[in-house]
Order: sequence, then structure tokens, then C-alpha cells
Amino acid sequence: MSTSQASLKRKVAQLFTVVIPLINEEKEQFRVIEEYIDLGIGGLIIGMGGKIDFLTDFLQTNHVVDINKVREIISRLKRLDPTLFLAIDGEGGDKFNLFENVAQLKRAREYGLQLEQKGTTKGFERDISNYVAIMKECGINMNFAPVLDTAQRGYRGYMSEYGRSYSDRGETVETLSGIAIEEMQKNGIISVGKHFPGYGCLDRNPHRRLSSLKADNSNSNYSASSTFAHAIRNHGINGIMKGHVISPLDEKLPATLSPKVEKYLREKLGFNGLSVADEIFMASLNERYTEKGGDLDGTIRIVDAAKCNDILLVTYPKQMIDGKAMKALDKHDHFPRLHNAVYRAVVRGDIPEDKINSSYERIIRYKRLLGLGPGHIK
Repeated sequence: MSTSQASLKRKVAQLFTVVIPLINEEKEQFRVIEEYIDLGIGGLIIGMGGKIDFLTDFLQTNHVVDINKVREIISRLKRLDPTLFLAIDGEGGDKFNLFENVAQLKRAREYGLQLEQKGTTKGFERDISNYVAIMKECGINMNFAPVLDTAQRGYRGYMSEYGRSYSDRGETVETLSGIAIEEMQKNGIISVGKHFPGYGCLDRNPHRRLSSLKADNSNSNYSASSTFAHAIRNHGINGIMKGHVISPLDEKLPATLSPKVEKYLREKLGFNGLSVADEIFMASLNERYTEKGGDLDGTIRIVDAAKCNDILLVTYPKQMIDGKAMKALDKHDHFPRLHNAVYRAVVRGDIPEDKINSSYERIIRYKRLLGLGPGHIK
């Protein structure tokens, strides 16, 4: 393999942030992780959907997340590669909260009500500060939060489930999300706001079914006056996660697969941070690839996503069991396979090498900003 080929492969690998292998045996888990690191992987996700999966329950004691064990695992990961993004889905509450047993960060809606009914953000400032301190102590340097979606009027719709949205009022979302963004970023944690161009007007779970935003909906979050634009303009948010949703910005492709949406973020909203594709194996994307057998192994969708995102979030591919698509947890070779699919697409010319270089440069810029290194950063 030539030096240029090796360099391109490592650049492609930096785009991937993958859930830690779901193996309930630490030695075997780290054997797989070391294979990922040898390929140059960009980051790892601790837990799935904000929780420790049962297959990695050695990170828990009596079914409670053990902070000391999490810290030890992350310390070991950093010794293997000090440049890794180490991410969690830490919104707070009882659903997306890795540290629910040791932190007081409540559901977002509770803080929204405190602000709207009592005119105070003191409780939120205290709790988000404590949560960020725990993340920092454990070595987490990226968080898929805050939620920037505004719920439907009357606090209804999908984003009202589990109290994930701060409010149905944009100004409340802007105030509280701004506090969260600033607290994370001043403490060396990349804040990734979600889910652009907005889930606020949706009634059904976009993780399961592909949904569409309507052009005339008052809860659309993609305009220049939106909560996303506010986070970009007023707080310099480091990352924006795109959702698996079709919008007026591109009426054919989900935002996670849309070059038009990426262009809108960059050119219309002035975003120069990391664009992040929400987890690529969510069932909603299967609908996009129905004619291709659902693309359950992800090798088609990952190429599409790599064309218009800096970071690709990956858990586990699906397999058909008794007519249902279930996570294929018996093998752990999906990252090498997906990595190779993107690399081959670049070699073929399906993905411009300049695009990979641009994403790589943004990723490295943020890693240097965090002081990550030396590792694979050149």
C-alpha cells in the first residue's frame, strides 16, 4: 500500500465515531477496539442511546453505572489513542442519561417550566455544571446535546416524549440550550446540538419511520431565526447533528443524506463546525433503501452519508430474524467493512477526495482545540 493510500484510509477512518463493541468481556472488547484504532478510527461512543448496554454491564455495579469503572475504561482508551473523540448521549433525565444514578440533571422540560413559571435558570445552571464536571472527570470530550428542537405548541408531539425538548417556546429553548452549550464548551467538551432541521413538528418517532417536515409549520427549526441559527450565531456551537427527516430544504433526501442540507447549514446559517449524521442504522433509513433490500449492512447508506457529513455515528447493523430487522450483535466487523466502503467510494470517485480532506481538517482542528494528541494527529 502506498503512503498516499494509507493516508487516505486514515483520513476516512477519522470520520467514524462508533459505539464501543457490545461485548461483555473486557479483554475481547479491547481486542476489537485495538483493531478499530489500528485503522485510525475517529471516536467511540460510550453506551447506546445514553445508556450502558447490557452487553457491557461490566461498567456497572448492581445495575448502577460505576463512575470509577467508566473512568478506568476511558483512561485505558486514551492510553491506546489519546486523540479519540469519546462521546455520550447525555441529555439528562431518565432516558438519555449515562450518569442518571450520580447526577441530578433532570428532563429538559422541567427546566423549561422553571424558567417560564418562575423566571429562573439557577437550578439548571447548577445541574448542568455538575453534569459537565462528571463528564470532564471521566474523560468524556463530546456530548450529543443539547436538544435544540422546539416542541409543538401546547408541548405536544414526538419531542414532548420523555420531556426531551425544553419547551414549545423558541426563546426558552434558546436560553437554556445556550447555557448548556457554553458550559460544555468552556470545559473542553464538544457540544453537538440536535436534530437539524428540527423534530419539533413531528408526531411519530423518526428513528422508526421516515417523516417529513412541512414548509408552513411554525415549529420548523431551520430558518435564520431558528434555535439552531441562534446556537450557531450566538454560542458558536461546535457540532450540529442532522436528523433522519425529510424537509423543504430537500424534499427527496433525509437531512442526514442531503448535500442540500449541508450546503444550507454552511452557507445560509454560517456554520463552520462539525456536521454529524445521526446513527446510520436507525430503522427510518431502511425505508430509503427498500429497493436495495433495506441496506441492512449499511454499506450503501454510509457512502451517501459520507458525502455530506463530517462525522458518521455508527452502532450495529441489522439482520433479519423471524421477519424482523434486529441488531447483529454476534459480529463486530461492521466498522472495518463500512470504512472500506467509504474508502472504495473515494477511490472510485463517487466521493470527492477534497470532501474527505475538508471533513478531516475540521475534525483535526477540533481535536487540536481540545488538546488531544499526539496519537494519529499529524
